[in-house]
Amino acid sequence: MLLALGMLAMATAAAQDPDPVMARIDEAYATAQAAVKQNAQSEGDMTTTIHYYVPGHGRTTETMKFYCRTVRGNYLVTDEDMDPHFHYYPLYFVTRDYNIGKQKYHEEFLYDTTTERPIFALTQEYDDQGKRVERRFYFQDSNVYAMLGPAPTSRTDMQVYYWAEELKHGFDDLMRNPKE
Repeated sequence: MLLALGMLAMATAAAQDPDPVMARIDEAYATAQAAVKQNAQSEGDMTTTIHYYVPGHGRTTETMKFYCRTVRGNYLVTDEDMDPHFHYYPLYFVTRDYNIGKQKYHEEFLYDTTTERPIFALTQEYDDQGKRVERRFYFQDSNVYAMLGPAPTSRTDMQVYYWAEELKHGFDDLMRNPKE
């Protein structure tokens, strides 16, 4: 009996230990949230608003906010390029809000500050019954590591990663981020 109680205590303690990958990403998310609040008072973000029509649902407004840092660097100077300096804007966080009909959607994407690859996504959307649901996706090595919330369709998890990558590429194209 004492052995069983000891094993139960160890199992309970192990269950309470946070997953190290998810804990690291949660800490990065909290840091990004603090930086977003700070950026609201200074430059370091870009907002893009798009209006379009969704057949059967009407007009849609989509607003994306891109949060980045500024890094100065140098190009290799060539005969065609007389300016050896550039600014690079590493993306670390994106929010996306849009509607389809009367339903409002919200998404957040967090990027690793070193690799700029997606490490987290939060989606607020609707299930098949029209109930608003929230899902949290944790990524590691370009794959879904964990997902919290109602089970998505089988392809939703990789679609979320794809959307995060596409937003990053779109931001880089808009900012003309140089590649070294």
